[in-house]
Amino acid sequence: MVNCFVEGMPTPEVSWLYNGEYINTVNSSKHNRLSNGLYIRNVSQADAGEYTCRAMRITPTFSDSDQITILLRIQHKPHWFFNETLPVQYAYVGGAVNLSCDAMGEPPPSFTWLHNGKGIVGFNHRIFVADYGATLQLEIRNSSQFGDYKCKVANPLGMLERVIKLRPGPKPWSPTSFLLKRSQPDAIELDLKAPRMTNVSYEMQVYGYRVAFMSDKEFKFNAGNWSHAKFRDFSFHRGQHFIIPHLKANTSYLMRAASINLAGLSDWSGVKTFATAAGCSIWNPSLYPLYALIVAFIRT
Repeated sequence: MVNCFVEGMPTPEVSWLYNGEYINTVNSSKHNRLSNGLYIRNVSQADAGEYTCRAMRITPTFSDSDQITILLRIQHKPHWFFNETLPVQYAYVGGAVNLSCDAMGEPPPSFTWLHNGKGIVGFNHRIFVADYGATLQLEIRNSSQFGDYKCKVANPLGMLERVIKLRPGPKPWSPTSFLLKRSQPDAIELDLKAPRMTNVSYEMQVYGYRVAFMSDKEFKFNAGNWSHAKFRDFSFHRGQHFIIPHLKANTSYLMRAASINLAGLSDWSGVKTFATAAGCSIWNPSLYPLYALIVAFIRT
């Protein structure tokens, strides 16, 4: 029952909306409009949302209305938010890895991480918790950090567990080519290449790149701290075009690149400076003959 108590003289006409859409309660097997609210049968998670109770009075001399919106939450045990988490992940000593655990529940569940059945201690990890997820960020300092990581998700209605096996993998080789291929007013296209790694399985080869970038002004403002840089990831399966879009025209950008494989990022390349092309002004003097031709054409 979603309660809504309405009084008035004459008696107001009451209607209901769900997430802004009118609810037809006439001969409905799902919803019944009662004097004290809206009755919902066979409740499921799909019924969660905003319910608006709207009251109107219309008489020959006046009309008025009022409404109230009620947020309905449906309690349920946790379930996985999506199933894209890989059961086996890789890292290398000296690198870093993020292990994610995303699950929905109402009330929002708690998240607990275990390593080989024990609580995680030390200073080589951070846990980022949201209402419906927890990410374990590990800095791999030694081989003892490999093993099985269990994520436990629980609320008063139930519990879930998931194990991610963290295994050692080869560190990817850095890019051997990091050059400017093409410059546009709002984008820069790069030429990126990395050598094929030897004595490494096909699945552990480099599969993409990460490019970090800052404008020269941003670089100076942040005192050269690359933790404030933007970045863009590229994967080979999306093609071999490595374009950084949404840049400012006629601006210098400092960029560095790293290769990516299943074990993480390579060392960063050296920092290079590339500039976007100058934007084309509408009143560019070199195009004046063309403007005159267009005006003449319009006049005729």
